[in-house]
Amino acid sequence: MVLEVEAKIVQSKNAYTQYLVIPSVMVQDSQYPFKAGDMVKIVIDTHRNVLMIRPAPETKVKVSPDGTHVRGKKIVVEK
Repeated sequence: MVLEVEAKIVQSKNAYTQYLVIPSVMVQDSQYPFKAGDMVKIVIDTHRNVLMIRPAPETKVKVSPDGTHVRGKKIVVEK
């Protein structure tokens, strides 16, 4: 099943930023894959005139055996 709904692009009054308004009927669908705060990757295919929104790859943090520092706090991974 493909989710399909018309949406509106809104232009910010004070910047070049644009917002894509996703209607609640789509967000409330059980197959809708995103939630508030998710990071997404936006891809524009200029040959097909298509805008694609995909989940952004998750950022992985490598932790050494003695731990790592995040925002000034040392985090230790217990084995």
